[in-house]
Amino acid sequence: MFEQARAGLEVYDTDLRVLRANPAVLAMRGLPASQVIGVGLQDLDPHLPLSPIIREVMAEASPVFDRPVSTYPAADPGTRHDYAVTAYPLREQGRSIGAASMIHEVTDQVRRQEELDLLSIARARIGSSLDAARTAQELTEIAVPAFADAIAVDLLESVFAGDAPVGPVTDQPPMKRAGFKAREGQYGAYPIGSTSHFAIPTPYTQALADLRPRLVESVVSARRWLANDRLRAEFIRRTGVHSLIVTPLTVHGLVLGLASFYRAGSHPEPFDEEDLSLATQLAARTALCVDNARRFTREHTVATTLQRSLLPRTAPMTAAVESSHCYMPGRYGAHWFDVLHLSSCRIGLVIGYVPGEDLLASVVMGRLRTAVSTLAAMDLPPDELLVHLDDVAQRLAREQDSDPLTLLHARPPFTASCLYLTYDPVSRRCTAASAGHESPLVTSPQGVVSELDVPRGEPLGRGVPYELHTTQLTAGSLLSLFSDGSADRYPADADERVSPSCARRSPTPRRTPRRSATRRRTRCCGERHRRTGPRCWWPGPGPSHRTTSRPGPSRPSRSRSARPGGRHATDWRSGVWRTMCSSPTWSSANWPPT
Repeated sequence: MFEQARAGLEVYDTDLRVLRANPAVLAMRGLPASQVIGVGLQDLDPHLPLSPIIREVMAEASPVFDRPVSTYPAADPGTRHDYAVTAYPLREQGRSIGAASMIHEVTDQVRRQEELDLLSIARARIGSSLDAARTAQELTEIAVPAFADAIAVDLLESVFAGDAPVGPVTDQPPMKRAGFKAREGQYGAYPIGSTSHFAIPTPYTQALADLRPRLVESVVSARRWLANDRLRAEFIRRTGVHSLIVTPLTVHGLVLGLASFYRAGSHPEPFDEEDLSLATQLAARTALCVDNARRFTREHTVATTLQRSLLPRTAPMTAAVESSHCYMPGRYGAHWFDVLHLSSCRIGLVIGYVPGEDLLASVVMGRLRTAVSTLAAMDLPPDELLVHLDDVAQRLAREQDSDPLTLLHARPPFTASCLYLTYDPVSRRCTAASAGHESPLVTSPQGVVSELDVPRGEPLGRGVPYELHTTQLTAGSLLSLFSDGSADRYPADADERVSPSCARRSPTPRRTPRRSATRRRTRCCGERHRRTGPRCWWPGPGPSHRTTSRPGPSRPSRSRSARPGGRHATDWRSGVWRTMCSSPTWSSANWPPT
């Protein structure tokens, strides 16, 4: 039985010399019996390191079970072999007389388990975000050093733009290095983010042409194609690469990129067919996630383009305020803003938000902006305008709920926020109402920041009334309207986006805003202006939508007695003021402005 056992069996004396060994363990060591029997176990460790385990067993007088041991035997130096060792102390009449071991080779089982573990990690970690470059880097992080000593991922440049992938590539397409990682801090042939080139013919271009992975077991035997790719040949020489696998990243027969796996000194064993199968599975998982990121980028680009087309391109020229803006659509939802001309030289300012980053949110944003423009033309007070806009939002909510795709795509209930205010440059009176939107900030000519304290009502679509807030603005004030995305949903980013544009503040403020520190850091922007009327600024959802408005010369205040029952309305046309009501009287001779 001892001689015929498939497991390796050895017996040792108290000095750790081998007393007996069966043919199975001799085959594991790759040595004949004459070089094993009677030899100290420590001298045999280069072939099979068992002495630490046997010494532990004899010292503690207790057995160990299935202790893992790995080695590269002399008979097969290019392949790692794994063993499970069980050892027992041998005792006679209470004293130790030696030890015995039973050794099972478990190389195949360990390898299969490692492959399953790596695939499990890949499924859990690759594709954690909808970013193609991040997805490529995630592949490199899990494959090194567990599977390879270095890995490079190159993607077609069209993937980053969201364009549809192409079929087999037979020429030299523009590709970008999306991810790279190597042991011991080695650098690749191309830095991440740069354009990577592939010479023809090489295993890289061959894999792109026929969409089949390539296995190069020995780079030494493939010197011919290395002469065509000088940069990669230098990388292979510098890192000591001896084996590589090239796998195309494909989805439904369309090419997204290429993944290259390299093995060097840390993995003496070259890649084989089983490694090729594992690399192909890793590449397939990565390609699927990269394609998801590409589709998201495409939809995001379309939604962003639609949002831009639905918003004003330039700030309108008005006599009441000078306005400017900076808007980054598509991030944190669909935001809209507008500067509206009203009667009596008044101005309307509106900013709103619709959750979601898809096309539906952009379409809803456009419909709400159109509704606000139409309602503002009716000269409704801000609270009444929001009530009518709430009716529009309820209708949009009913349309969304009746859409079968709402349930299919698990869309959240409809909601939107809006802040609408009007400013009269004659009385310098600002009236505002809010439907779930943040109150604007007011910066005095002295640089003191405070809130307008507009009551924050329910979001649109709830069917509730809204409160009206009226305040008097000091000449030269800065009025700042900002989106929820820049100061509420992502407060950590709000400081970075809003604070640099509002950097000046009086050392002795007249009042302390009641908001948190994140929001209080939103300060005045620009220099102090002595012109009358407010300046307006909208920070937006990205680094933010900013509209900084500063008014032109305001009209002097007019007497209430000058309005004999009729409604006064003026507008600006071709640089000339026209009065469309009963004749008002002006308290200054320098009006209208020239």
